[in-house]
Amino acid sequence: MRMLIISAITSLLALCVLHLLLPRLLRLRGSLLYVAAALAIHGGWWASRAELLAGGAAVAARLVATVWSVAALVIVAGGIPFLVARTLLRRVRRPTEDVDQARRRFLGGAAVPVLALTTGAGGTVASLRPFEVREEEVEIEGLPPALDGFRIGQITDVHVGDFIDADHVRRAVEAMNAAGCDLQVMTGDLIDDLTQLEATFAALERCNARHGMLAVIGNHEIWRGEQRVREAYERSAARGGVRLLLDENTVLEHGGARLRVVGVDYPMIRGGSHRVAPELREKLMRASAEKAFAGVGADGEEAILCLTHHPDFFRIAAEKGAHLTLAGHTHGGQVALLGVPIFRAAYEFMLGRYRLGRAHLYVSGGTGHWFPFRVGVPAEVTLLTLRASRPSSASRPRRAPATA
Repeated sequence: MRMLIISAITSLLALCVLHLLLPRLLRLRGSLLYVAAALAIHGGWWASRAELLAGGAAVAARLVATVWSVAALVIVAGGIPFLVARTLLRRVRRPTEDVDQARRRFLGGAAVPVLALTTGAGGTVASLRPFEVREEEVEIEGLPPALDGFRIGQITDVHVGDFIDADHVRRAVEAMNAAGCDLQVMTGDLIDDLTQLEATFAALERCNARHGMLAVIGNHEIWRGEQRVREAYERSAARGGVRLLLDENTVLEHGGARLRVVGVDYPMIRGGSHRVAPELREKLMRASAEKAFAGVGADGEEAILCLTHHPDFFRIAAEKGAHLTLAGHTHGGQVALLGVPIFRAAYEFMLGRYRLGRAHLYVSGGTGHWFPFRVGVPAEVTLLTLRASRPSSASRPRRAPATA
């Protein structure tokens, strides 16, 4: 409901911007048509959320609403700077013939809504494409020889709900199965619609990896119904399916070598917002680390894999001796230009590979989405292969070159 309200407000702001961009075109009749379209689109969105629409009709209503919402946002974000620039140019340029100026203003103003609709439609269509299977090799110093070539499949941020269904999860698991993963992991934000809980876990349990599937929890599970999700994980584990790691660790024996897998909880106040103050978030993460890493690395003869939803945990995991940390949460910003996320300032670790000393981090762009809009950051299933490497003197975080 919050997103619907935000979209409605943005739509009204976009109407004001359009009035300034195209005053002759968007008079009373044009404004009434715009308002009628906005009411119909947002009404369809609300009806799909209230389950008055179902199946394909509900999905179509949400997709149309997504295109409209993104277009309105682009009109506001792009139209205001355009209007400011046009006003400044008028002051420094001498006007030519009136007809030419009117035509130029119309064409310039029309370019903004055309760009907005193209962006909204293009990003929404791109979000409907199948996920990509992304291959990564991670060289780990001191990796036991038996773990050289160990393959980990990662899915994260699936968000089974309005736009993603359990069949999407099944295809992701089958992709990891086909790749011959030794271990599969799910790093949080599995589901938003709890009516699809059983079908989703049935899809996860198609995992045939030698060491099964391990998971951690994300903020969306906490919002939507943490207890029900945890109970579903417990039932799955009892059936020999997926095991949830909540501030705990487990040891996998592989060819005589040990891989310690640590799972940490999500740093948020129960029943509250995950947007906690940095100091409190650090406190929560360190409290999780104390429990999750208990007894880890005592003999120094095991490889350590940390699973976390929030990538900011990487620094603490590195301090605790984790060789590789896998995370999600950011969705890679969902929008990137020339491979660079445009919202990368929002997170210290946004997308791809990073390194701190001997410790490595991979942040997935997400296997699904709760908002169907992607540009330059495709949904992914990640296949990570562990490789032994020689000692390195690296000591500060850096983005490692990704391999496809």
